[in-house]
Amino acid sequence: MKTIFCISFLFLCACISCNTNQSEKKTPNETLNKQVTGNESTPTENNILNDQLTKLLSGNRRFLTETSDTIHEDLKRVKATQNEQNPFAVILTCSDSRMDTHLIFDQGIGDLFEIKNAGNLIYDIDMGSIEYAIEHLGIKLVVVVGHTNCGAIKAYVQDTGKQFKKHTNHIDDILEIIDHETEIKNIDKDSPDYYNACIKANILHSKNVIEKNKIVKENHARVIPLLYDLSTGAVSLLN
Repeated sequence: MKTIFCISFLFLCACISCNTNQSEKKTPNETLNKQVTGNESTPTENNILNDQLTKLLSGNRRFLTETSDTIHEDLKRVKATQNEQNPFAVILTCSDSRMDTHLIFDQGIGDLFEIKNAGNLIYDIDMGSIEYAIEHLGIKLVVVVGHTNCGAIKAYVQDTGKQFKKHTNHIDDILEIIDHETEIKNIDKDSPDYYNACIKANILHSKNVIEKNKIVKENHARVIPLLYDLSTGAVSLLN
C-alpha cells in the first residue's frame, strides 16, 4: 500500500511540475518515503492521505490550466460551515500577498487550515496551531509551501553583516530565526545559487521541525514540503 501511495503521489507531482526545472524531479523512494513521520501509517490512513494529496495537487493542475471547479466559495458554503470546520489539510505558508493557497490549490471556504507568516517559518505559535489542527480537527496532512523570490530569505541573504542581531525591530527577529536553521547553515555561502538554496532549505527546515513534534508523530500525520513558483503558478515537491 505504501508503494501505491508513493507512486501515485509522485505521478501527480510530475504532472503539475511540467514547467519546473527537471532537477526537482525525484524517484518515489527519494521523496515520499522520507516524508513519512516516525510511526507507521495504516493502509486506511495511507488511502486517506493519498486522496487528500490528490485533491491538492489536482487543484493546482486546474489552477494552471484555468479550469477551476471550486464550489466552496459562496454564501451557501459560509452558512454550511458556520458551526464547525472540517479542513482536510494544514498549510504553513508565507504571508506574501501572492501566496493564496486556496487559489493555488483550487480550494474554498473551510477546506484548508492555513497558517501564514513571513518566510513560512515554524515557531511556537505556529506549532501550536498545527497541534490544534491535528488533535481537534483530525487533520493528517501538513503541507509546508514556500515560494521562489521569497522576501524574508532575500533580506537574510543580503544582510551579510548580520545587522539583524541589533534587534532594532521585529523584522530582525524573523531574520535571526532563519539564521538559526541548521539546513541553511549547511549551505556554502559562496554557492552561485545560494539564495535559491536557502529558500529550499528554509522550507525543509520547517518540515523537519514539524515532523519531530510529538503530536504529529502520535497521530501519524504526514508532512510534505512544496515550492511554489511565482513565475509559473506551479508547485513542486522538495526532497
